[in-house]
Amino acid sequence: MHYSKEFNELIETSIESYQYIGLGNPNAKILIVGKEAGSPIGVESTHGGGTAWKNKVDYSTRFKPIEDNLRSRRHTWQKYQKLYEIILDKLKIEEKVQKEEEYEITFVENIFTTELSNLPAPKTSEAKKQENFKAELEKRKVVFWKSEFIKQFPIVIIVALDNKYIETYSGEVCELFGVKFSHQNICESSDKCWIHYAEENKKGVLPKMVIHARQLTNGASNELLDKIAEEVKEFIERYSLNIVVK
Repeated sequence: MHYSKEFNELIETSIESYQYIGLGNPNAKILIVGKEAGSPIGVESTHGGGTAWKNKVDYSTRFKPIEDNLRSRRHTWQKYQKLYEIILDKLKIEEKVQKEEEYEITFVENIFTTELSNLPAPKTSEAKKQENFKAELEKRKVVFWKSEFIKQFPIVIIVALDNKYIETYSGEVCELFGVKFSHQNICESSDKCWIHYAEENKKGVLPKMVIHARQLTNGASNELLDKIAEEVKEFIERYSLNIVVK
């Protein structure tokens, strides 16, 4: 797999600052951002960390889940998979929709994922009780979110409506990703997403869209997934982006 200069720089920075990087394809055009990895508190996870990436572990290979929780339709990655499939369907990219097994994870081929928090926890309620939770969030905003690697993604989807992690409305999202709030999409279920864009006419600014919505597990509506996918599809078509990188 090709590593860009920006990704190699992030790997080194992440190893030095003990920052989690993520999973999926680092050459992707779409970045999905969750709250935190679901590992036990206090257990150092090497899965998706800087050292693993430096050792050329390939996290962009599709796989068939074995663990029962990964095979649940409510699991976070199955929700990411469903969103990915809706996007592909809207774009009529049929060859990438095919799977060998119902719960097979394929979105990692063309999407990169990471987390707002550097600290893993099985549940959000437990994550926020950690003594260094707030300090680690602030540190990550400097050493991770401001990296050139993160800046290069034209499509960012943040699935976390919790002011303890990131401001729900436009302020902090705009500051972190260099975008301006555009509009809100509201579902009949009351789910909603906030849409942001980079300033198109500003010299040197590349097209970028940031979508901010609720966590996709625990009752997120199918309508919300469809609205997010439609926004992504329209943006891809507007700028003739090729999201198939593998």
